[in-house]
Amino acid sequence: MKRILIFILLCCQCGLAVAQKDAPKWKEKALKAIVTVITYGKDGNQKATGTGFFISETGEAVSSYTLFKGATKATVTDMEGKVLPVESILGADEMYDVVKFKVAAPKKVAALTIAPLPVANGTAAYLLPFAKDKNGKIYSGNITEVSKLKDPYKYYKLAVPLSVNQLNSPLLTAEGQVFGLAQADAGGKTDVCYALSVGYANNLTVGSADYLSSVYTSIGIKKAWPKDFDQANVVLYLLGNMQDAKTRLATVNDFIATFPEHSEGYLNRSSLYAYNRKELSSSTSEQDQYLNMALEDVKTAAKYSGKKGDDIYDQAKLIYGVATSDTTLNNPAWTIDAAMDLLQKAIKENDQIEYHQLEGDIYFSKKDFQKAYDTYMLVNNSDAATPATYYYAAKALENISGFNIGDVIALLDKAIEKCGTEIGGEAGTYILERINWRLRLQQYPEAVADYDLYYTKMSGQVNSNFYYLREQAKYHANDFEGALKDIRSAIIQSPETPDYYAEEASVYVRMQKYTEALSSLDKAIELAPDFAACHRLRGVCFVRLGKKTEACEALNKAKSLGDPVADKLIKENCK
Repeated sequence: MKRILIFILLCCQCGLAVAQKDAPKWKEKALKAIVTVITYGKDGNQKATGTGFFISETGEAVSSYTLFKGATKATVTDMEGKVLPVESILGADEMYDVVKFKVAAPKKVAALTIAPLPVANGTAAYLLPFAKDKNGKIYSGNITEVSKLKDPYKYYKLAVPLSVNQLNSPLLTAEGQVFGLAQADAGGKTDVCYALSVGYANNLTVGSADYLSSVYTSIGIKKAWPKDFDQANVVLYLLGNMQDAKTRLATVNDFIATFPEHSEGYLNRSSLYAYNRKELSSSTSEQDQYLNMALEDVKTAAKYSGKKGDDIYDQAKLIYGVATSDTTLNNPAWTIDAAMDLLQKAIKENDQIEYHQLEGDIYFSKKDFQKAYDTYMLVNNSDAATPATYYYAAKALENISGFNIGDVIALLDKAIEKCGTEIGGEAGTYILERINWRLRLQQYPEAVADYDLYYTKMSGQVNSNFYYLREQAKYHANDFEGALKDIRSAIIQSPETPDYYAEEASVYVRMQKYTEALSSLDKAIELAPDFAACHRLRGVCFVRLGKKTEACEALNKAKSLGDPVADKLIKENCK
């Protein structure tokens, strides 16, 4: 009798399979929403299989992240044996082992209704595994523990036994609403079951930052676009730097299909058609077709831009870019002059200041530097001024007869200032340009200051040549200690470059440290035995040290190697 009572208590606590005749009325309908998930690896072979279930009639489903990790393809099979491909990943969480995905369903699918929050402790629950027919077993038990997940979602513990083949099955309320995704006990217990909130799984989305995270890159199946257009646009940009032309085209086409009323997709595709036509096609005639398709996309984009004249401007911009990047193009519709004609029409239609930046670029390409300068300055005197417009105004000015160097430097000052605190290459380009002018004017301290600024802008990520160039500026500014420090940095980065040891020796000579200079020269000559200037400088060092024999030997070696100054030094010191 005692054993019977214990058995009854265990049944009450742990849950039992529900007899078919006592099964909830919604069971048969709910079974139709449960599927078998099969994933495949790169080799095309089956990777894993498990359970999942639909949570929307449009084919959205949830399952285990583990099933999908490393997969490049996946399918689901429903109770009736229909096989449907997984179209995209909608969201994923590796920590909680859950993935939300979209199935390419030709029509509405049977789906479970998500239970409203919260589902309370003690609530009766039903575990419904995948079944091939309506007679599949259903298991029942109560929720015994409710834990916090991420507000307002919960994590549940249930008195329901769970086997391996039942993982990721739905857990439903007495009303037939799904609230949990079945998960195993971490300690290996099989007499209990855990459940991740389906509401949490349903709330998963792919953000712009997620595309490059390992959680998503570990899945080779296409990821869905973020619902927010701006985030999706960021993703489109990020993917553009990672894909070949044909893959990129498929991506852009999908973007357009998802956001058909936004101009950005069409403009992206027009650029792809125009700039990557050779990669996308196999014949010249096909390339011409892509050029035509590019212009059509620009016109389509204009419908959604909201600015009159933008279609003409975008055409001009595209034609100019293609014409300057491909000088072999013989199509009269794709020339710099054609771009200018269109641009002038756009200006007449709707005179926008950004149009004039392109106008300046075209004048610059045509080498009409005065008009280019005037146009860039028109932009610079507006709110549309950019670092680039100041920079190109400077470049145009330096090509105008009688220009003032100070005016060029002033424009470069504005370009650098416009970059603000930005770290990276754009400001660096302008700083290097200003350094060149500083050096021409022999403004060595100012040049050193610009090299220091460049170093900061590049976050210290510079090569040995940078240290060599800054060393030269410090040398001419009579900062010999600073010059020595920089040339040593250059040597550390490139110890096999003889020029750097020769430069180190020159600094030592200016510091009157002839013994140290000779040591540096020996290293340079070891790397380059025929380095004539080093032999000559060795001679000079020996002269200063009063070692005439060694000096004359070194100078004669320099002369034999063709050094133009050696002969004069021999006449002065080797009589």
